[in-house]
Amino acid sequence: MIYFFIVMCVVVTFMWLREYRKRKYIENQEIEKDRQLTKYVAQNLDMEKTLLDMKKKYSEQQDMSGEIKKIQVQSRMLKHDMKNHSLVILSYLEEGKTEEAKDYTSKILDNLNKMYTYINVGNSLMNYILNNKFSKAKDMGIKVKAEIENLAFEYMDSVDFSSLLNNLLDNAIEAAVQSKEKKMEVIISNQKGFDSIVVKNSIDSSVLEGNPEFKSTKDGAGHGFGMMQIKKITGKYNGMTDIYEERKCFVINVVYPC
Repeated sequence: MIYFFIVMCVVVTFMWLREYRKRKYIENQEIEKDRQLTKYVAQNLDMEKTLLDMKKKYSEQQDMSGEIKKIQVQSRMLKHDMKNHSLVILSYLEEGKTEEAKDYTSKILDNLNKMYTYINVGNSLMNYILNNKFSKAKDMGIKVKAEIENLAFEYMDSVDFSSLLNNLLDNAIEAAVQSKEKKMEVIISNQKGFDSIVVKNSIDSSVLEGNPEFKSTKDGAGHGFGMMQIKKITGKYNGMTDIYEERKCFVINVVYPC
């Protein structure tokens, strides 16, 4: 009887172990399937992101190509007209009409100032954003001054850099166009191991006194739009944001260690 009981225990134990191993094997198979599925999904997401990035870059290149063609057309038109302009000025001078010659020359210079010169600093993303925004500013009657160094900003994600620069320039354009002087200045440089983006725009009254929290206003004035995003991105890359005013200009300077 005892022998039979022992045999039964052995058989039951054996069957239980076999069932346990079978279930464990199935469980491991399911875990492996889940792992492979997760890997597959991740790879597809990466491919999708890469495809979206490629589409975005292609779109930017197309836009950039359009801007270059626009500038080339303007240059050809200017070259074509300069001969006629020179003849008109010469005729004024021959007739002793110096004031008319000065006035005519002034009008030509005004038209030249309205023309936009394409910027190429070796950074395709920066090229696209700067040329796009500067062209927009010029069309809105804003005087633009720029000093741009060829900096890569490789430590920043392209999406973050695009958001940062677009917000800085959009804020400046939206504020400058509502001021009397209508001017903005952009300085991108490296100072003592720090990459710096300085954006200035003209103002009629103090933004820091009238809107110190940079709240967005209904008509778009001020610097509320995008300021939170600018500070967020700057903090993400251990940068610093310096905001101040000087000589009727609002200035924001973002600095990053590189």
